Amino acid sequence: MPVVLKPTGRKLTAIIEPSEGAYVVFCPELDLATEGDSPEAALDDLIEMALDYAEQYMAEFDRFSRSPNRAPHAPYIQAIHANPTPAGVRALFEG
Repeated sequence: MPVVLKPTGRKLTAIIEPSEGAYVVFCPELDLATEGDSPEAALDDLIEMALDYAEQYMAEFDRFSRSPNRAPHAPYIQAIHANPTPAGVRALFEG
């Protein structure tokens, strides 16, 4: 039986839940969370947050990629960096 040592895809997960008149969205792969007035608004905000985080991560790649809590983000950050647009990040969520 084959053993998979690392994932082959770099897809992101968006978990959206209602919360007190708003919607909270969480991306476990990047440890990012935000909220919006609607599920779509929350996802749009998360996409912008992911783009900002990827920019910061790439600017300080040596430091972030060695940090125990941020090193696992590197493959996802590189996927975002390959197409750093809202549509590109949305495609990673929609997979």
